[in-house]
Amino acid sequence: MAEIIKKNKYVEFTYSIISDEGQIIEQVEVPVNYVHGVKMGLWPRLEDALENKSVGDQVSVTFEPGEVFGEEDKELIFEDDLKNVPEEYREIGKVVEFQSESGDVKPFTVTKITDSRIVLDGNHPLCNLKINFNVNVTAVRDATETEISALNEVKES
Repeated sequence: MAEIIKKNKYVEFTYSIISDEGQIIEQVEVPVNYVHGVKMGLWPRLEDALENKSVGDQVSVTFEPGEVFGEEDKELIFEDDLKNVPEEYREIGKVVEFQSESGDVKPFTVTKITDSRIVLDGNHPLCNLKINFNVNVTAVRDATETEISALNEVKES
């Protein structure tokens, strides 16, 4: 009998993220995994949709703009003179990491370049997009005590 996804089951799945216009944003064919019911790292609505599914099942969940990747924060968009930015970062889509005074590192993406200006955006590229998260369940089994306790330790810290 097929294993059913429920609390403390180890689950593997592949997925794709599709824009509301039908464009594939991301497709992952190497299975990712989690332990069901631990509520670590998987969006709650997606985890709820996977409840009682088994290997071979497909699940689609639509997330509204800002629901999982946050709302656009205007304070994370910076414009500067192009001459202030090193040549290697003067390319649309280039990711630049900046470190704050407290030591946190944040990626910023070059989103616009004109003759004299450059725009860097620290928002998640999928914020403010309506997305469809499509999952294919590839494995379900009982999670080991080690897998469960490791996730619980992360949760408590």
